[in-house]
Amino acid sequence: MNAYISSDLNMVRELDPKRHELALLQAQWLEKGGTIEVLPFWVSHGEPVKPSTMTPNFQSRSVKDETDQQAARIRKMALTMNQREICEAEGILRGVLRGIGKRYNIKFPIGCHDIIPRNKATPETEAALVVSIKECIAEGINRNQCAKLLDISTTLLLRLIDDYSIDYPKLTPGFKKNPAKK
Repeated sequence: MNAYISSDLNMVRELDPKRHELALLQAQWLEKGGTIEVLPFWVSHGEPVKPSTMTPNFQSRSVKDETDQQAARIRKMALTMNQREICEAEGILRGVLRGIGKRYNIKFPIGCHDIIPRNKATPETEAALVVSIKECIAEGINRNQCAKLLDISTTLLLRLIDDYSIDYPKLTPGFKKNPAKK
């Protein structure tokens, strides 16, 4: 603790010439008729500073009105559409949609998932895929190649095989040799 006091005293001694110079300038100012205004100050009585719950709005009035109208449209759409569909309709990104939802307290009850999950397809598309899968079987193409050829996931391929009872044989792995066929 003594080290801190001595370093502080050294700093005070270093600044003494400047302090005296300022005192002389102040005295000259007062002699010429200058005044020094003493402003009142307030002491905080331990009241905590409340953080702002809302970010300041830096938008111009016209832009704010436009954003308010967009929020009203989004609020109506949120009742019947998912977030992805709202983004497509409004031409905005999902992060922008979430920001507007947070700012205007908009709830999205439908969620963000697609109406048709990724490993599902419409009935028409499924029918066309079943025909294509049967063509792949006839040509002797294995399951992975079939999925790549049809540009579908293997999960969708396997689900279609199960749902439509397609007899798609599994091929034996190429690295295993049958000991009976030497």
